Parts: sequence; structure tokens; C-alpha cells
Amino acid sequence: MVDAVARLAEVRASSSALLAGLEAERWSDPDVREPSVLPGWTRGHVLTHIARNGDACSRTFAGTLRGEIALRYPDGVEGRDADIEAGSGRGAVELIADVRESIDRLDRLCAALTEASAWNKPADGDRPAGSWLNSRWREVEIHRADLGGAYRASDWPAGFVGYLLPRMAADVDERSQRPLRIEVTRDGSTTTDLGGTVWTSGREGETVSGPDWALLAWLVGRPSLTEGRLTALPELTPWS
Repeated sequence: MVDAVARLAEVRASSSALLAGLEAERWSDPDVREPSVLPGWTRGHVLTHIARNGDACSRTFAGTLRGEIALRYPDGVEGRDADIEAGSGRGAVELIADVRESIDRLDRLCAALTEASAWNKPADGDRPAGSWLNSRWREVEIHRADLGGAYRASDWPAGFVGYLLPRMAADVDERSQRPLRIEVTRDGSTTTDLGGTVWTSGREGETVSGPDWALLAWLVGRPSLTEGRLTALPELTPWS
């Protein structure tokens, strides 16, 4: 696992950029009721999800500090979904304040874990607490693009694309009904070292090529965020 303190710095940078971006959008109440990239979800749903996910991480991190295993979502997926639905209809000011406050709460717990050198202690899912920082980073970056505002998949940080794309591409065989060949083009890519990289299923298959960020958007189930930069968009089973 990557050093938790280094990953925490990336989570903090992405979270700060998210808050700055939300302020710059100056969304009104009608704006946050507009559809997001995710089917059936408004921007209000996405913002509420980001906030509740932050609280879920805080919950399990607080448990780690107590020497307990605390579930991120004690009421399961149904409870999580109910909380998102209940909070989605709020106004823009309240929604954004919720995101900010949840980020602040999580940051305080992360500082306490760092101080206690507790990142390797067990947390939800029988995983070390530090491993949940990877999950939180994905939630912040991907869902920020899901908001359908000024921030796009092509704006994802190079470090984020470089971390997640190889992992997603390596598992694509399990999500495709036919063989695929995935190729990163150098032109338009965010990273400096993935251009020319190829992943295959070991069999001759359809080639999907394009910039690294667009490939990642497709692999995480956001074909609309690829901006037409891929040579093909084969259907994949949902990513979870």
C-alpha cells in the first residue's frame, strides 16, 4: 500500500480543489437540482453523497482510534441511499456547507490517525485504515466530474490517473463480454509515463485507444465524460 501520509496529502489537495471549484461555480438552488452525469441523480444527490462518504470515512477512522471496527455505513447500502435521497433536495448553500463540514471533520480524524501512527490498524472491511484513503480519493475526484460543472475528466490530476488507470485496465477482462485491447495515446494524455502502454486480455480483441483520462472515464462507467476521444466505447459491466 502507498504510504498513507503521502496519499493523505493527495486527498487533501483534491478536497481543497473541490471546495474551491464549488465556490467558483456559484450554483443557485435551481442549478443543484439539475441532472448530474449519473443517471437519476441531480447535483444535489452527488454533493450529498460526497458529504456522507466523508462522514463514513470519519466514522470508521474514529473507530480505529478507539481500537474498534466501526462500519462506514452501519445501516448498509439501503441506509446510505436513503440518506443521499433525503439530503439531495436542499439548497445550494446548505449542500456546499455540508460538503465543506464533512471534509473538515474527516481532516481532523486523519490528523489524529497520523499523530497516533494508526494508519496500519484495522478498520472497516478488515482493511488497514490507510487503505480507505484510496477510496476517498476516488470518491472526491470522480464525483467532482460527475457534477457536470466546469471540472472535467481531462482535469483529473496526473497522479490520480496514473494510480487508478492501470488498476482498472488490468481488470477489464472481467467486465467485458469480448476480448479488448486498451492502448494509451501520448497525444492528449494527462500523465507523462503511460503513453504507449497497452493492456490486452491475451487474445485478439477490439482496440480501444485514446488519452489516459478518457480511458479511465470509460472504465469507471462514465462514457459521457470521454468527450469523444476514444476509438470505441465497448459496453462494460458496472464498476463497483
